[in-house]
Amino acid sequence: MVDLNPGDRGGKQFEHYWTKDPRGLAKWATHPHPWTALYRHLVKYVPTFAAELTETYFRKVFHIKSGWRKGKNPLGPG
Repeated sequence: MVDLNPGDRGGKQFEHYWTKDPRGLAKWATHPHPWTALYRHLVKYVPTFAAELTETYFRKVFHIKSGWRKGKNPLGPG
């Protein structure tokens, strides 16, 4: 695996940017389709495991799995 940011403490700065930093969150969290928006950003940097990383970051921010938003209950399986 390629280290995109040497000295990044195992990707913690990358994760922090996309899950906690207002600049990173503004790029996807308020989008009508946040999972897709985040995926499109992450695939530029980590194409081999962008989908897995997108799901992980989505769950860290929203505290739900991405598929749970499709039902009538926005906070759980529908």
